[in-house]
Amino acid sequence: MIQSINNNEGSALLITILILASMLTVAFGVNELVVRGLMISRTSSLSGPAYLATESGAEKILWLVRKGAVDPYAAFADCRSGGYVQLDVSPPVCYGSSPYDQPYWHNLGGNDLTYSVKYTYNEAVNQDNFVIVGRYGEARRSISISYERSD
Repeated sequence: MIQSINNNEGSALLITILILASMLTVAFGVNELVVRGLMISRTSSLSGPAYLATESGAEKILWLVRKGAVDPYAAFADCRSGGYVQLDVSPPVCYGSSPYDQPYWHNLGGNDLTYSVKYTYNEAVNQDNFVIVGRYGEARRSISISYERSD
């Protein structure tokens, strides 16, 4: 005679624990996706104002050069190899030609919109180069401007 032993005590508990563990894993995965999406959304919302701050700095330096208020080659002689420009003084000054110097952040109205301007001169092609970085919150955007000097 064959005797069959059915011992199912605890199998329902084990299946329940496995189902709950898989549901918890899925919930944590979805949570991670939602958090990353919110972080990307926040950075995207800060990106627009940062870019506008960058454009503001680019317009300011180009306006100063165009109206003849500043000749970058003459005014920023100490920074031809790379230095930060301070535009909110008259005449604009350049400083920070060492790689360890911090940029000067120009504030646009006290609302955390700032930009910095870095100047370099390329002697091989007689070209002025500006890199403008705008920031708002954690977002940063940059524009590079280069033009050949006519003299």
